[in-house]
Amino acid sequence: MSNPWIFKTRELGPNAKGSALTIDELDNSLLYLSASLSDTPDSGSIANLSQSIVELTSEVLILSQSISEIEFHPLSGSNYIFVEANGTPIQNGNYLTASYNLAKSINLTGSDRFSVLLGPGKYEFINNFIIDTPYIDVVSLTGDRDIYFTGSTIEISADNVYVRGIDVGTSNFIITSSFPGVIIKNCKGGDESFGGDSTTSSSYVIGSTFIDCEGGDYSFAGGAGFAFGTFINCIGGDFSFGQYCDGTFTNCVGGNNSFAWQGDIDGGLIENCTGGANSFASINNLEFGAILRNCIGGGGSFMNGGIYIEGLLQGCKLTSGNFNLQIVANAGGIRECVNANNTAANF
Repeated sequence: MSNPWIFKTRELGPNAKGSALTIDELDNSLLYLSASLSDTPDSGSIANLSQSIVELTSEVLILSQSISEIEFHPLSGSNYIFVEANGTPIQNGNYLTASYNLAKSINLTGSDRFSVLLGPGKYEFINNFIIDTPYIDVVSLTGDRDIYFTGSTIEISADNVYVRGIDVGTSNFIITSSFPGVIIKNCKGGDESFGGDSTTSSSYVIGSTFIDCEGGDYSFAGGAGFAFGTFINCIGGDFSFGQYCDGTFTNCVGGNNSFAWQGDIDGGLIENCTGGANSFASINNLEFGAILRNCIGGGGSFMNGGIYIEGLLQGCKLTSGNFNLQIVANAGGIRECVNANNTAANF
């Protein structure tokens, strides 16, 4: 019976074609192979059958090469490219890498940014997905945290980028430097994420903006870092939000030993934030100009073992123990604060 399908490859076989195959041509070629196999006669010489198998195997290999050479044509505009995420996780990861590399070929400035828009789904990587070029934003199309990285993680090594909606699970969401122009929104990582590090005693600064982000222990410049950025509605584990603080912290939650756990709060505003035991410069100082307002800390928090308070604590509350009123100095003050036993703490 004649084969109704047309078989095409890049070099050999019936109807050889010099350019990349279309999707329809690929479908027809696969159907041709299937029909050829099903039409193989039951009788006949073994030599003829063997030769047919060899020919079909060669054609499958060539067709496989044709599939791999299909040109990459994502949906795009003058200032965006869209990754649909309708393939397997590894295909989605490859498409994202290809799309980002394509965006990098464009000469961009701060007034002419480019967005890589990601459809919801899983993206798998063998190596870290590295954002290393300013003004190329990588964002979830929906704005939700619905971009799931597996295999490897994300690594931001460029300033002036916006990243939104990426969840790397328990992996480290890596930021390699201070990057004051970086904005990260609605993202999630594991321990040591967002500029944290539990393994080093050297100092480093994180000055980026984080909104609605979640990390594990030692996150947000945790460990020996300086949390000097802007943090809004963020959640960290133990030892998060810097060894030193001098930024803006609003509605954030840390575990034990958070918010300048072993250093000073050098300045800035920490408002409506909650820490566990020994948080908010527990063994150090609140410097002049720094303000803590409406915060909650566990036992030993709020400079309890420090030397002086020259900044302002206002409307703060301890869940265990009392405020240390003896270390208020100069223009510093404790106003409208409450001890764990609900007694007032004012100085």
